[in-house]
Amino acid sequence: MGLNAALVDHCSAQLWSAECSRSSIGLLSVAHPQLSEDDAYAISAATLQRRGAKAVGFKLGYTSAAMRAQMGIAHPNYGVLTEQHRIGIDGGSIDHSRLIHPRVEPEIALRLARDLSGAGHARESVARHLDAVLPALEIVDTRYPDYRFTAVDNIADNSSSAGFVTGAPMRWRDDLDLRPVEVVLHADGQRLDRGLGAAAMEDPLLALAWLAGCLAARGGSVPAGAIVLTGGLTRAYAARAGQAFLAEFSGLGTVRVRFD
Repeated sequence: MGLNAALVDHCSAQLWSAECSRSSIGLLSVAHPQLSEDDAYAISAATLQRRGAKAVGFKLGYTSAAMRAQMGIAHPNYGVLTEQHRIGIDGGSIDHSRLIHPRVEPEIALRLARDLSGAGHARESVARHLDAVLPALEIVDTRYPDYRFTAVDNIADNSSSAGFVTGAPMRWRDDLDLRPVEVVLHADGQRLDRGLGAAAMEDPLLALAWLAGCLAARGGSVPAGAIVLTGGLTRAYAARAGQAFLAEFSGLGTVRVRFD
């Protein structure tokens, strides 16, 4: 790593303070040009300790070409979801005033029946570890100004995670194919965008396989019961106070969230 333990903790403290105070901080990559991906994940882990909430899963960032193009990020990353991030099941609301500049992304979520560990998984081996698939909306909210950052800044900021809401779970079946699932995203009844499950690294199951390999390289795994948001299927859309979002997924159902 390019940063020592004291600097990792200092950067984590800055990000945590920004989140708690609803304020932005300067890019860590500018203040610390030597910041590496390993440093960034260590900073995110330190902030998880500060949060003090139970981990419930993971969120994948930039698994779709649309999101990578929107933010100028070259490859996927991940963050950790906690009970504090969980908004609720379909129709939950979130206080807009506690966020800085939130955006919304429709995603396909997967729930694991048993631990998934190791690298090199194919679609079939991932499928054997699944319990359910869920329609989801993720709330992202970077702690950097103007929604501009580098990949390492984003990783350090827990991949911009701010919250998530899921619809009703569908029991996993081996004949399910999530690649052609279409999602249509609406805000206040107006259609914003559409996307396909295949946008998430060609298949949400392959996105989960990527996560398992990435965690294995760091000595970890995806535990049983974890919820994994497999990445935004459209661009991320800015949310205003009073706005309501709806995502309709073909074959999977719907999910809603409001900003109070």
